[in-house]
Parts: sequence; C-alpha cells; structure tokens
Amino acid sequence: MLLHSLQSVLLVLALPAMLPAQAPLPSAPRRRASVGAEVGYSRTTLSGPDAQGLRSRQGAITGLFVQAPLGGPLSLRPELLFALKGGRAEASVEGGGTAQLDIELAYIEVPLLLRVGLPRGRVRPMLFGGPAGALQIGCDLQLIGSDQPVRSTCDAAEFAVFRQLDFALVVGGGIEVRWPQSSLSLEGRYTGGLRSVLDQFDVRNRGYGVVLALTF
Repeated sequence: MLLHSLQSVLLVLALPAMLPAQAPLPSAPRRRASVGAEVGYSRTTLSGPDAQGLRSRQGAITGLFVQAPLGGPLSLRPELLFALKGGRAEASVEGGGTAQLDIELAYIEVPLLLRVGLPRGRVRPMLFGGPAGALQIGCDLQLIGSDQPVRSTCDAAEFAVFRQLDFALVVGGGIEVRWPQSSLSLEGRYTGGLRSVLDQFDVRNRGYGVVLALTF
C-alpha cells in the first residue's frame, strides 16, 4: 500500500516534465527611434502691422530629424533644418519708377515637434506641431526689374537691422506610407513667426511648405 502511494506521488511530480513545453506568448514589438531626411518647397512672406505691400517669395526647406516614440500614437520629433524665408516689396528706384525688392533670409532652424499618428497600418495619417528656434545665417537684398539689378547683403545696404534669432510655431500634417524598415511621408506645414525680424518694426516671418520626408 505504501509502495503504491509512493509511486503515485512520483508520477505526479514527473508529469510536468513529460508534457511538451509551451512556447511563450509573443510580445508586442517595441517601437524604436528612427532618423530621417526631408526636403521641400515653401512659399514665404513677411507679415505684421508694419509689413505693408509685402508679397510672398519662393523658399526651400531641407534637413534631418530624429523621431522617438513616446508611447501609443505619440512621438517626439526634433529637427535640424536649413530654411530660406523672406518676402518681396515694391521699392522706388532712382530716376523714377519702381522695382521688386526681394528680401532673402536664410536660417538654421530647430523645431521641436510633438507628432500624433496611427501606430499601425501601411498608410497612416498624422499631425504635428511645436515651437521652433532659428538662427539667421544670411540676409540678402536684390532689386528685380530695374535696368541695373542690384544685389547686396543687408549689412552692406544698411537697409535695416535684422535680428539674428527668430522664434516660431510650426503646425502641420500629412500621410505616411510605411515599410518594415522605413517610411515615406508627404507633409504640409505652416510656420508662423512669434518675433519681429527687425529691431524697429513689427515684421514677422510666415510660410507654408510642402515636404517629402524619408525615415529609416
């Protein structure tokens, strides 16, 4: 009787080892930080109470970014961009008549964007927005349409004192197409200046852009 009981206990203890091992449940894949490059076209102008008669000009946006997931649909996207901004105005020329005065401002811009997008799916809509700081690295003036076109830097022309630092708010959205290791997105964005680019007048940068961004 005792021997029979002992055999039953040993059988119970050995039963788990005799059963096939169960595979662990697959865990959800962790989203990783990614880097990317972007290039685009922009239409910029100078706006504000003292920006009378100014019109838009063509610009450009190029740069790099890092996209770091925060959880769920949110991710943080700091960018490092080269951006051309400015505007055009009517200017009087010697001898009578007018010509287009093209104001070209070049910046190194650093937006810090919060991005909201669907975490799954091949095609994903998304929105983004955040502040941006910018350092002016170039300022050129050109008279267009006069008999003798003139191009000069802002300092040489003594046109006005342009500030070196600018601050703006960036908002936008777009569509992203994803592959296993990369993605391509078409984005539209608006950048509105929060600070005047001139010392003595209230004139601010404003622009709309269309950007193609590749993430890998």
